[in-house]
Amino acid sequence: MNGSINYDFAALGDLSGGLRAAFTRLEDLNSQLKAQVAALDGNWNSQQAKAAYVDAQGAFDRIFTQSRDSLTALEQGVSNASRVMQDTDAAIGTGFRGLV
Repeated sequence: MNGSINYDFAALGDLSGGLRAAFTRLEDLNSQLKAQVAALDGNWNSQQAKAAYVDAQGAFDRIFTQSRDSLTALEQGVSNASRVMQDTDAAIGTGFRGLV
């Protein structure tokens, strides 16, 4: 270890944006699936199959909501870390300007 911390503001911003884009895509796909299944509602051959799907969709929705909350928290954490690093970098830079 050489005593320095290396960080990349752009990479942190890309990570944060990438997480949001991935979640948005998953949310879009989930909405499409629900719309397609809703359009088929009158065509179930078995009430058991329909009930099984509804149960599976409910479980997926719960997991999806938990995942969304986790991704949002992670995105906020990455965003906050980037901001803190930028603020720290600026403060240190200001301190060194007084020495030069």
